[in-house]
Amino acid sequence: MIVASGSTYYLYSTQPLPWVNVPVEVGGSGGTWGPVHDALPVLPAWAQSGQTWSPDVHEFGGQWVLYFAARLRGVTPAVHCIGDAVADTPTGPFLAAATPLICQRSLGGSIDPRVSVTSSGSTYLVWKSDNNADRAEYGTPVIWSQQLTDGGLGLVGSPTRIFTPDRAWQDALVEAPDLVTAGGRTWLFYSAGAGFWSADYAIGVARCEGPLGPCVDTGDTPLVASTAESAGPGEESVFSSGGHYWLVFNSSFSAHGSTARPVAIDALTFGKGIPVVSP
Repeated sequence: MIVASGSTYYLYSTQPLPWVNVPVEVGGSGGTWGPVHDALPVLPAWAQSGQTWSPDVHEFGGQWVLYFAARLRGVTPAVHCIGDAVADTPTGPFLAAATPLICQRSLGGSIDPRVSVTSSGSTYLVWKSDNNADRAEYGTPVIWSQQLTDGGLGLVGSPTRIFTPDRAWQDALVEAPDLVTAGGRTWLFYSAGAGFWSADYAIGVARCEGPLGPCVDTGDTPLVASTAESAGPGEESVFSSGGHYWLVFNSSFSAHGSTARPVAIDALTFGKGIPVVSP
């Protein structure tokens, strides 16, 4: 995911290297990125190193909050939970809270946090319960939403189910949610399919009644699917700057190089119909 602060951009990604918990790269408007830094060099005691996933960073009143998923230490089979951490700058170092923010162990765990901002400025956290870690025991994955406190370090009320898979192409999987309010409407972007390693992985979009849903698919096919140049697009996030929107995602393969799961960015337009992605 990408965050803008002034004329500087920050690119965060899921852990590609065991010695970097939350990779962040700094870039400008020229499209080039600097070296990888670790935004979260020290994990909290509850988290096991080596599996820090799906970071999201948002500014609350001058303080930056990082949300991330990490594996619970000492738990078998593996269970991931969502943590939060704070810093004075987008690059950190972020200091993590001593306990997870969200941990739905009875549903297989919790992953893929993302902050959503409504037109009135209220903030919500959306995420996925990791039911497909063991579908026989936990069932079908669910996308959840819950309002955040003003500083982003707490939750208001109870979580609300806003979306579950209901289309054949999703292969009973939905994840990587991003809830976006634009053009007077609320949209849920998500990834689905056989898995991030598969060419069947793709990006979908659902229309929502509000930040607490419910959300309904806009059709029977994905918004962004595999092409000859890029296979298995997913793990998307919506990035806005200067009144423009972009869809940031990665894929399992790119014809332009051998980089594992390269990052791509496409223009995103919100109009009267469903959002339009322009490569």
